Amino acid sequence: MPTSFAPLYTVTLIIFLVIVLYKDLVRPSMAFISVALLLVMGGVISVDEFLLGLSNKQIIVIFLLIILTAGIQKNIGVGFFYRIFNKGLSERNFRVKLMLFVGGLSAMLNNTPIVAFMIPYVKDWAESNKYAASKFLIPLSYATILGGTITVIGTSTNLVLNGLIGQYGLQLLGFTDFLFLGLLVAVAGVIYLSIASGSLLPDRKENKEEIYQHLNQYLIETYVEKNSRLIGRSVKEAGLRSLKEMYLAEISREGKSITPVSPDEIIEDGDRLFFAGNTKAILTLIQDENGLYIPEESYVARNGYFQLIEAVVPSSSNLIGIKIKNSDFRNRYQASIISIYRKGEQLKGNIGETKVQAGDLFLMLSGGKSASDNIKDLIIITQQGEIKKQENTSSFTPSIIAILALIAGIVGFIDLFMAAMVGIFILFLCKSIDVGLVRKAIDVDLLAILVSSLAIGIALENSGAANFLVEKILHLSSGCSLIFSISLLYLITLLLTSLITNAAAVSIMFPIAMEMGGQLGAPLTPFFVAIAFAASGDFMTPIGYQTNLMVMGPGNYKFKDYFKVGLPLTFIYTIISLLFINFYYLS
Repeated sequence: MPTSFAPLYTVTLIIFLVIVLYKDLVRPSMAFISVALLLVMGGVISVDEFLLGLSNKQIIVIFLLIILTAGIQKNIGVGFFYRIFNKGLSERNFRVKLMLFVGGLSAMLNNTPIVAFMIPYVKDWAESNKYAASKFLIPLSYATILGGTITVIGTSTNLVLNGLIGQYGLQLLGFTDFLFLGLLVAVAGVIYLSIASGSLLPDRKENKEEIYQHLNQYLIETYVEKNSRLIGRSVKEAGLRSLKEMYLAEISREGKSITPVSPDEIIEDGDRLFFAGNTKAILTLIQDENGLYIPEESYVARNGYFQLIEAVVPSSSNLIGIKIKNSDFRNRYQASIISIYRKGEQLKGNIGETKVQAGDLFLMLSGGKSASDNIKDLIIITQQGEIKKQENTSSFTPSIIAILALIAGIVGFIDLFMAAMVGIFILFLCKSIDVGLVRKAIDVDLLAILVSSLAIGIALENSGAANFLVEKILHLSSGCSLIFSISLLYLITLLLTSLITNAAAVSIMFPIAMEMGGQLGAPLTPFFVAIAFAASGDFMTPIGYQTNLMVMGPGNYKFKDYFKVGLPLTFIYTIISLLFINFYYLS
C-alpha cells in the first residue's frame, strides 16, 4: 500500500471498528481480529507485530490475575459476605460499606469477576430488607471501576497501557502514578454516590418479581384430558416440538416436573403442559380439539413447582450472536427461557428467533436442579432457593498470603508477574485452584481483543495516522497551555471509551499520546496518566465497561439511568484528574 494512503486506511478501519462495536453488529472479538487482519493485509503492520501481544508480559499478567481472583473467590466462599453485610444496616450504610469493600478489593483483583460474584449477594440483601436492587447495583459497578484506578493491576486498562509503554522501551508508569490520583477520584466518587444514589437511581421492581405477579403473561398451563388424542404419543409426534411463537417449557406429572422436555417424551393422561412464549398462540393449539384445555385452578399457583432463574449474558459468552432456537439451550443448560430483557426493556416476539447479545438478562424456568451446575456461558444472578448462607469453614490464610504477594508486586518489592504466580501457586497447593477453574477463567475472546487492540495501536504509529491526528489536535490547541492539550486528549479518550471497550480505547489513544508528548517536547508520563484515567472513566453509558453492562439487567436499568447518575460523577472525576495532572506533573 502506498505510504500516503496508510493513515487514511488505518483511520477508516478504526472508525469502522467503533461503529461496529457501538451498533453491536458482530461479536467484539471478531470485530477486533478482522480489523487487525485487514491492517496486516494492507501492509500497515507485519504478522509479527500482530502477534506481539501474545508475548506481552502485561497481557499475560491480566490473565494470571483473573485466575488468581477466581481462586480467592473460591477460597473465601459464601458466608464471608453475610458477616460483612448484615441485615441491620440502613440503605445508605449498606451502600457505603459495599462501595468501600468492593473498591478496595478491585484495587488488587480483577473487577469483572468481583461484580459477577457480588451481584447475587447485593440482590439477596436488598430483597431481604425490602429495598430495590436498582439502588445498589450501579454503585457496585462504579465503585469497582473507581477502585481499579488505584493500582496498575486494578484494571486491564492500566496493564494494557504499561504493556504498550514497555513495547516501545519507555519508562513504565509506577506505583505512585496510579495511587495518589486513584485514591482521590475513588474517595470523591464514593462520597458523591453515597449522597446522590438514593435520589438519582430508580426504585424499580425486579424482573423476577414481575414474573410472579403476571405469570399468565409468560406461561400458559394446559391439562391433558382423558380422551385426548395426544395420550401415548411423543412430544414430537403430537406436533408440540416446533410450535410457532411458543414452546413446551415443562410437563408436570404426578407432582414431578420434567424440564427440559425431550421430543421423545410420551404424553400421559393427566399431564399438565406448560407453554412459554406468545401466549395468544395457545388458543390456536386448543382449538385443534386435541384434548388440551386450560384448567380453572392453576397448578402453578397451588404448588409453585417451577424454579425461576435470572442470568446475565457476559461479553465472553459463546451464546452471543446465536439464535436461541439454534443454541440447543434447553438440552445444554437444563432450563427454558421464558423472557429476555435487553437494555431495561422486555423483548417482544418469538424467543427462539432472538439473537443473543452481551448484557441480555434471561428469565428462565428450571425443573429444580441447580442451574449453576449446568450453565457455563451465563452469570447466574438469582434462583429460587437462591443463595446458601452457609459459613465457609476453610481458612482464609491462602487468600491473605496471595493478596500480600500482590501488594508486594504492586509497590515494586518483587516483579508483578512473579507476585501473581506466587499467589496462584499458593492457592493451587491449598486446592483453591485446579485445572478446571483455570480452563473456565481463561477468556479467549478477551485475549483476542487485547492482542488485536495492541496491534491496532501499533498500526496507528506505523501508518503515520497518530502523527496526523496529533497535528489536528495541536492545531485546535495552538497557543494554549500544555494542560489544555492534555485536556483535549483526555476528553477524546473519554468519548471513545464510552463507545467501545476501555482496553481498546487506551490502545488506540496510546500512540496519539506518545506522538503528542514528543511533538510538544514534554515528559510523556502526564499524557499516559491522562489516557489511563480517561479510558477507565466510563460512567455515563453501560457500553464501555463490562461491569456496567453486567448490572444493567439485574438492576432493571435503562440507558438514561447511567447518564443521570454518571454525568455528575464524570464531571467530578474529570476535574480532579486534570487538576491533579496539572499540579503534580506540570507545575
